[in-house]
Parts: sequence; structure tokens; C-alpha cells
Amino acid sequence: MKLAGKTVLITGGRRIGAALARLLAERGANIALSYHSSAAVIQEVVEDCRQAGVQAEANSADLRHCEQAEALVAQTVARFGSLDVLINLTSIYTRTPFANLQPGDYEEAIASNLSAPYFTALSAARAMQQQPTVDGLQGKIIHFTDWAVDRPYRDFLPYLIAKGGLVTLTRALAVELAPTITVNAIAPGTVEPPPHVSAERLEQIRSTSALGKIGSADDVNRLVLYLLEGTDFVTGEVYRVDGGRFLGSSTGEA
Repeated sequence: MKLAGKTVLITGGRRIGAALARLLAERGANIALSYHSSAAVIQEVVEDCRQAGVQAEANSADLRHCEQAEALVAQTVARFGSLDVLINLTSIYTRTPFANLQPGDYEEAIASNLSAPYFTALSAARAMQQQPTVDGLQGKIIHFTDWAVDRPYRDFLPYLIAKGGLVTLTRALAVELAPTITVNAIAPGTVEPPPHVSAERLEQIRSTSALGKIGSADDVNRLVLYLLEGTDFVTGEVYRVDGGRFLGSSTGEA
């Protein structure tokens, strides 16, 4: 798929999503962004995309609610005339120690990390299916899950359950939408860590990863670019981009 002139919808654009929006705008894609509580940050990204010479807009949506996901997709199609790519980045990452777990922790994690991308992907896929097939494709969907789905760590049980569900969604939806819509997922390790992560914790992560480093948004987003422009022959796959954190350090430490 050539991105020039295509419409890309990115849900969640504060960190990795912001860099991705700018990268895809440079490739000539029109950019739609959604936000729930980060209007000012997302608007800055929109302005940067417009400076690249493409169309861009942001819409507020609480994607945990099906009707708002449907409205977001409808707004995007109405504004740009098509929806060619959905990138589901919306997520929450909340520490929930096992001893303190409450029913609400599970409900919140499922709603934000699984229901929201599910509702958005279904709405986007249905819109894509109304579009002409070009070079065998009507659209592409990319989800963001987590490397730790395959090697869980403590204190994030509801989050990891939801992200595991997103992996299943990716594979099952790839079957449902084949052969004209591809669905893949990326499972990052620690890239663009949020400000609250301490230097001590970052050093621990770095030292227990096979490559001994922390990743950048570019490490992830170049893979997104490959899945969009580099190949039309991949669907139902999950790619870890974790610097070898899943493997552990070269000393064999976890």
C-alpha cells in the first residue's frame, strides 16, 4: 500500500502515536487522531502534520463506548472520504498488585485495552469493506499489544489479560477480514518510557534485555511503516519490538 493520499486513523497519540503521525504525514498520508483527555497535545501533533502538507484533524472520543467508536470512524470517513488504515494505540497501563485487586481494576483494563480497540476495529473494518479494492486491498489494521503477554510479570494481571485478548482479536479478525484487509499487531517493550519511570527502573530494564538498551519510538514506527508500505503479504502476526527483553540478558538473568 502506498500511503500518499491515504487516510490513517490513529487512536492515542501522545508518545509513540505522535511520532508515528508525523512520520506517516511525511509519507503523504492524511492523519486523523482521537483523544480522550489530551486535547492540547494532540492538537500540536495535528498542526505538525498539516505543516507536512497533508490534511489532519483530531476528534474527542471515549472508545470504551461502541457508539463513540462508530462516530469517530464516521467522522473520519466524512472528513477525508475514506479510511485506509487504523492504528489502535489507545491503552492504559495501571499497576494493580494481586493483594489489592478489585473488580473495577479488571473492568477498567478490559474496557480500555480490549473493548476500545475491538469497537474501533470493527467500525473501521466495516467502513473499509465499503471501499473499492485496490491492488487486492481495502485497508489495514494494526494493534498495539505488549511483549509481556508471552512472559508475564507481577502486578499487572488485568492489563496483561486484556492485552492477551488483543492478540487473539488480531488473529481472529485477520481471518474474518481476509483477503482484502490485513490485521497485525506490534508488541513493544520499553520504548519512549513515560516520565514517572525512575532511572533505577530503566537501568534494570536495560540490563536485563538481550540488547542492553531502551528503545525509541522510531524502533517501533519503522515496523509500522514496513507493515503499511513494505508488504501486503502479512496478516495475523504479532511482532515483538523489545530489544530482546523477552529473551533476557546475555547472562541468562530474567
